[in-house]
Parts: sequence; C-alpha cells; structure tokens
Amino acid sequence: MAAKILLVEDSDTQLKFLRDGLVANGFEVETATNGGEGYKKIFEYVPDIVVSDIMMPVIDGYQLCRMIKNVDEIKKIPVILLTVLDKKIDSFWGKKAGAQLFLSKSIDMNELVRNIKATLRRYPLSDEYKAALTSKSSPDSAQARLNVILNDLLLKSVFANEFRNLSDFMNYERVLVEKLFNLVSSFVEYSVAGVFFASPDDFAENILYLDTLGKNLPKSLLSDIQYDFFRKMEEHRTMQNSKFEVVRMLLGKELDYKFTDLTSKIIIPLVFDKKLIGGICFYTRQDMDYASFRYFDIMISELLAIFKMKYQYTEKEFMSVLDGLTGLYNRRQFELSLEQEHNRSKRHPSDFSLAILDIDFFKKVNDTYGHQYGDYVLKTVADLMKSAFRKTDLLYRYGGEEMVMIMPETNIEGAIIPVQRLRRMVEEYDFEYNGVKAKVTVSMGLTMNYQEFSSPAEILKSADEALYQAKESGRNRVVLHEQQ
Repeated sequence: MAAKILLVEDSDTQLKFLRDGLVANGFEVETATNGGEGYKKIFEYVPDIVVSDIMMPVIDGYQLCRMIKNVDEIKKIPVILLTVLDKKIDSFWGKKAGAQLFLSKSIDMNELVRNIKATLRRYPLSDEYKAALTSKSSPDSAQARLNVILNDLLLKSVFANEFRNLSDFMNYERVLVEKLFNLVSSFVEYSVAGVFFASPDDFAENILYLDTLGKNLPKSLLSDIQYDFFRKMEEHRTMQNSKFEVVRMLLGKELDYKFTDLTSKIIIPLVFDKKLIGGICFYTRQDMDYASFRYFDIMISELLAIFKMKYQYTEKEFMSVLDGLTGLYNRRQFELSLEQEHNRSKRHPSDFSLAILDIDFFKKVNDTYGHQYGDYVLKTVADLMKSAFRKTDLLYRYGGEEMVMIMPETNIEGAIIPVQRLRRMVEEYDFEYNGVKAKVTVSMGLTMNYQEFSSPAEILKSADEALYQAKESGRNRVVLHEQQ
C-alpha cells in the first residue's frame, strides 16, 4: 500500500512539480495551499507524513508543524519542512517547531524521495493509530480544532505581551506592584493576592505586598498570610525583618474574615540560578485549583522573567554599596546609614550604638606575609563579624583595616556583648593561608547616640577616640566612650 503524503505548498508551480515527482515515485499525495488548509486535511486525509513549505500566508510551515506537535492525536505524524532559506536560524526554528527534517527546496527529487522513505521507516504510523484518528475526523471537527488553536495562540500572545509591558516600571517598585495586581486580578480569582521581591541584601526589609481587591480585611488575617507566605519562602532562604503592605485597600467596614475561611491557596517561590528572587501567592474563599488555570504556566514563566529582571536591577544597585573584598557595606553606604539612623533616633527617640574596629599591627602582617595574606585576614575578620552580630546590625568596611558596626535599637550595655564576642573570636581564630599560620587581634572603640552628640560626625568621633585609647592602652581590647 502506497504511503500517503500531505503536501503543503502555496506556489502552484512548485506544488505541481513536487506532487508529480512524488506520485511518479509511488506515493499517494494530497495537497493543500496553506497551513490552515493543511491542518484541516490532516484529520480528513490522515497522512503518513507531512511535507510542507515554510514561507506561506496565514499560517506558515513553522506554525503548522508546531500545531501538529501540540495535539496529542496527531503529534506522531512526521513532518519535513522545505524552504529556500539556508540560514542557521531557519534550521534552528525548524527543529524547535518539532520537524523531523529541514530540507532545501533545491534538493534533487531522488534525494527528497530517499529522505521521505528514511523518515517513514524511522517514524512509522501503525494502522491502529491511523484508524483511530480517522474515526474521530470530520471537516467540522477539524475546523473547530483549528479555530481553538488559533484563538489559543492569539490569547497566549496577548497574555504574554501584557506581562512584558510591566518591565517599563522595573525601577518603580510600588508602581510595578500596582500594575501587576491590576493585570492579575483581571483573570485570576482571589480574595487576597501577594507579591514579594527578594533582595540580594540580607539586611533588606522583606515586604509582602498584598492586594485585597479593595476590601478592608482584618490585620490579624493579613498577618497570618504574611506568616504563612514567608514560612514557605524560608525553604529557600532565611527570612528575617519581614512585614506586609496592603495595596489598593479602601476605607470601609472591616469584614469578618478569618484565615481559616481561605479554603484554597497557592504559594509559589520564584527561583533562578538556585537563588530565591521573589514569590507570589493567591488565597480565596472559593474551592479552586490554581494550578489548573488555563494559562497558569505562561503566567509563572512571564512573572519569573519580570522578577529576574527586578532582582538583577536590585543586585546591581546593591553591589554598588558593597566593599568588593570583604562583602561588607562600603564607606559611602556607612555615611548614609549613620545619617539615617541618627535622624530616625531623633524622630522616634531610641538608642543605637556604634563601634569601630582596627586590626592590630596590620601593616606588619602585610610586610611579613604579603598583601594576599593581608586580604585573607580582612575577609576572615569580616566573616567573623557577620557571625558575631545580629542580622539587623549593619556592618561596614570603613577603609584600610578599619571596620564599623551600627547596632540599631541597642544601648551601649547591650552592644558590648557582641563587640566583646567578636574580639574574642578574632583572638582565638587560627589564621592560616597557603600553609602560613598567624595570630591576629583587634582593638575596638564603642559609643552610642548620647544626648551630648548633636550630629553623626560627633558620634563617629567619639568612637574613634575610644578606639585610639584601646590601641594606646595595649590593643586587643574594647574601650567605651565615657559619657560627659
């Protein structure tokens, strides 16, 4: 029995040439003049193989091939794409569309026949498979399938484009969040939705933006959602200093909702390159399977792209305030932070402490063991600082071998504990680089925002004076500023 070929070609001349050549070689050939007609004829004719041109009006060969491979009933039918194009990108798209072969139109007829026969041997269709497809086929059902696919392709394209337009607001987080909720709420059912953008800065605030669709919901309910959400995020990264902010909530009577009323939910951590870059969540009082939403996978894919761009933008900003060697904040960031902390403590009366650290005899370390050893000591002391202090404390490299610590909401009695802990950790640490061992100590000056200080510069000066006393009195010790 002759193998059945569906030949799709929009050029009458080329169609006749190919059809006559294939028939002369013993094939049964049915023809179509565009991708849409070809798709319908697959169900009517049930071919053993599809041979299609690429450049055609309405639906081209790539699209036809992708449509065939996306439908379970017909995806086993092999496809050969013919084209006058010869660029690598054309072959790439042919393979990505799912074609078994990508051949030039200038190919000799005998060579084309050999390729068709080889493809038929490699991808044979059973009689049972073709019979089952024939039993389901009718012109009306084929047209209906084509309409569904074309509509689906259009909707997916529009859907994806709406998300990509959000990239215009990448630098304006609050606006981006509002635009995102406006878009998502137009096609996803929820009572509360949440969006979280992760920061590469471990000390940054973790904000879960919540949308209640304008309803005034109890703070206790929103706090429960915050806890539930960040508990899921902590599977990928430690979450501290978290809070929620409500977007678009209108004034009005508070609704009597409880967390247990939200019967359906989905929490999705967004991860790229093994790093948590954000997350989204949906909660609703209705019974709903969010994962079965028609375009759920596209939505997540587009959101991942947006979150990745947002994370990379934040990461670039973050790296500009870090010291490249130690990973601590740099001096410029210290000066900004000290100013901010001083102003905050004036607006909302509270304590904060500040310590300056200097590595004892650091010049001698460099001169004796070399600058690479000195860099190793700096990085190691910085790592010990990170383990000695709280996540909420701010750590900086001030310059050279000097480092600074700001401890918010901490008086000098509370600050002496981690400061002395760090001094002991450095003293007891066995420094070793390239087989060379050394002992290192540090001296530290400690102060706090006493009433006597009217400016950040005065606070810093008092810590520096205390550090000078520590070094003059023997080093490897902590000296506290004496309050006037």
